[in-house]
Amino acid sequence: MFSKKPNGAMSKKIQYMIAAGAVLAIIGGVLYQGLQTTVYYQTPGEVIAAPENFRNKTIRIGALVQPDSVTWNPDAVRLSFRVTEDSQASIPVVYDGVKPDMFKEGQGVVVEGRLGADGVFVAQEVLVKHSEEYRVEEAKKGQRDKTYQSLMK
Repeated sequence: MFSKKPNGAMSKKIQYMIAAGAVLAIIGGVLYQGLQTTVYYQTPGEVIAAPENFRNKTIRIGALVQPDSVTWNPDAVRLSFRVTEDSQASIPVVYDGVKPDMFKEGQGVVVEGRLGADGVFVAQEVLVKHSEEYRVEEAKKGQRDKTYQSLMK
């Protein structure tokens, strides 16, 4: 009446359930890991409004480099500047390290470090944000056009 399966053989249904469980566990693990490595940054306004919430913690601040606030000391390899989001309130930043190549006033940056009791943010890392738009300078554009036309002759 009922057919018996040989010892050790699993039904197809159980095999599919185990495979589906393994796939779901892998997907869940990847999603969990992705959420754990997501790093957010604070704005200067958030830090200024409640500095006690950020002291003695490593945080990131995303903002603009305030114009006329940059001081670069190549002998000490020390960069000092202020970050702002509205040009009204700003946070002083000190970074001991090589100045990033694209760093300039008015540029977007993300600084990672700690807020000191004196209100100065001591950065361990300075990341320069840049536009994803590529523009060819006019002089180079003219040269490119001449080169292209010479190839078409």
